[in-house]
Amino acid sequence: MDNSAPNKTPIVSGARRFKTRENLLPEGNRHAEPVNSLLYRSTTTRPEIAFAVGVLSRYMSCPEEDHMRAAKGVLPYLRGATRLRVVYGDDKPLQGYVDAEWAGDIDARRSTTCFVFTLNDGPISWTSKRQSTVATSTAEAEYVAAAMATEEALWLRKLLSEPGVGGEAVPMGEDNQACLALVKNPEATGCTNHVDVAYHIVRDYVAPGEVVFYSLPSADMPEDGMTKPLPAAAFPTFRGVIGVGSDLGTSGSMGMRALRPAPQC
Repeated sequence: MDNSAPNKTPIVSGARRFKTRENLLPEGNRHAEPVNSLLYRSTTTRPEIAFAVGVLSRYMSCPEEDHMRAAKGVLPYLRGATRLRVVYGDDKPLQGYVDAEWAGDIDARRSTTCFVFTLNDGPISWTSKRQSTVATSTAEAEYVAAAMATEEALWLRKLLSEPGVGGEAVPMGEDNQACLALVKNPEATGCTNHVDVAYHIVRDYVAPGEVVFYSLPSADMPEDGMTKPLPAAAFPTFRGVIGVGSDLGTSGSMGMRALRPAPQC
């Protein structure tokens, strides 16, 4: 990939990967090798590729030629973004954002959960993961995502309390009004009484004030690129708001401390 032209995004906007059972790779590990390497980077220093890697990971057992081409498409993106890394700046408290894409997985019709937690304007925890069950509505998918994010918020809150950082309620941005109604309303309705009780952990910790969900417009949700492919024009904005920026050797980053170096591809 040394001679490849850099890509502006890790995955093509509008791309929908699915299993066709055709054009299978003769050697499955050809697909697994680059995906495993990308998986490491997406969980340590490059949150902006988390969605692309999550999609590619779904085809590890039976990869096709199209899946391999998609995996190779992430490498030119990293090659053109070697000056980027996770950066931290001003003293800001722990902040969470949670979102979901309903039924985004064409094969299993499962939704995708994503959340990002920032501290000092930089990401410290993030995920883009397919949900384990099929949600029957956008509200249910968002509620399942909220439960996963709540568990992560509680763990981070406890972790930060050890050195005496924070301790207050963790604010959580959510853009779905139906989900926010479920969080605040303990009464089940005919449309939601099938939701697994395991996901009602959200209410248990909202009530005592350990986490606080608030409405955030979809246009302001920072982790939009972790639920679906974004066009090239929108991707740099998404990347910037989740805390991935230029290192100290480039202009425009004065006063910011780069704490996580970018991996070389």
